[in-house]
Amino acid sequence: MKYDFDTPINRRGTSSYKWDTGSDFFGRDDIIPMWVADMDFPCAPCIVKAVQQRAAHPIYGYVVRQQPYYDAVLGWLKRRYHFDVRQEYLVFSPPGVIFAMSTVLRILTRPGDRVLIPTPNYDSLFDMAERSGRVLLESPLIWKNGVYTFDYEDLERKAASGAKVMVLSSPHNPTGRVWKREELEQLAQICLKYHVFMMVDEIHCDFVPKTNPHTTFGLLGEDVLKHSMICYSASKGFNLGGLGMSTIVLADDDIRQHFKEEMSIAQTRLDNVFGEAALMAAYTPEGEEWLDQVIAYVFENKAYLAEYLAEHIPEIKLFPSEGTYLVWLDCSGLPYKGMALEHFMINKAGVALSPGYEFGLEGERFLRMNLACPRSTLTKALQQIEAAVRTI
Repeated sequence: MKYDFDTPINRRGTSSYKWDTGSDFFGRDDIIPMWVADMDFPCAPCIVKAVQQRAAHPIYGYVVRQQPYYDAVLGWLKRRYHFDVRQEYLVFSPPGVIFAMSTVLRILTRPGDRVLIPTPNYDSLFDMAERSGRVLLESPLIWKNGVYTFDYEDLERKAASGAKVMVLSSPHNPTGRVWKREELEQLAQICLKYHVFMMVDEIHCDFVPKTNPHTTFGLLGEDVLKHSMICYSASKGFNLGGLGMSTIVLADDDIRQHFKEEMSIAQTRLDNVFGEAALMAAYTPEGEEWLDQVIAYVFENKAYLAEYLAEHIPEIKLFPSEGTYLVWLDCSGLPYKGMALEHFMINKAGVALSPGYEFGLEGERFLRMNLACPRSTLTKALQQIEAAVRTI
């Protein structure tokens, strides 16, 4: 490969949420963290260069998005996803996707209103609803033909029961499913039928191989677009989580204007000065070349993981992961579940994974693992897990 993803980079001492919180969260500093969804790879050289060039200017004051910024975003959506969106539909949330979704949820619903969420799902999407007093309607995914998919009958019953909003992650976090267009179309038609507004988190969409392309919600027609918000960010695909930014598509004029007013009230209209430079560099051919290569490397990690588990730790099974750098591990072959499973991995294996119970009741025998790391880190973690499992 043109880029080096094999050489480990020491992130300790950089205020890394993933690497500098071991003693705080797990009571030990020697933990291998494979839970936080960022990468242990250096950013694309074109991004590093752009940020360094901007840093060389000694004034880091407020910035404003100008036309080249919009051109970068619009060009990326059209080139990567064939989504030719109108510029006026774009709004921005520098604090990130979850802040944007939480804001729109407050605009559209009141405490006590019902929010429909397919599960398992990213835990912050649960928190966003529950902590604001909304009522969760969980619709468990079903295992069909070797993949997770939606239970459309259950979704329709719950949509018909008075749900105001549906929240979806696409590609799916934690399982790594890349939803097919026909799956999304059927889901969208249910929501349109019962007047359920669709909030779609596509933050992981950049990290999908071209052999299994992501279908953005923006391609499902103008009617769907008018009844949805679509959330993008360069933070996952390009490892820019620390720069805090996101792009939101809101086609409904009233909702978009209300959103802008909320951003203005909270003084969150403007991007991070380095985030602006990083995004514009990411959405270039050089950035895209790096992205395609890091995706290929991580999918080699997925293949390596599958082989290692099958040969050395058959008690743990890997669910097929079609996109993202996350994988969903079925640990039902181990005598633990829930917190006991989480603590076993931390205390016996020395590996921190995202506990499955955080993603819904269906996840108590599962763990989510982040594979965006050098192969040597993955190998060490697997060896430690294997040794721990052999002690049971």
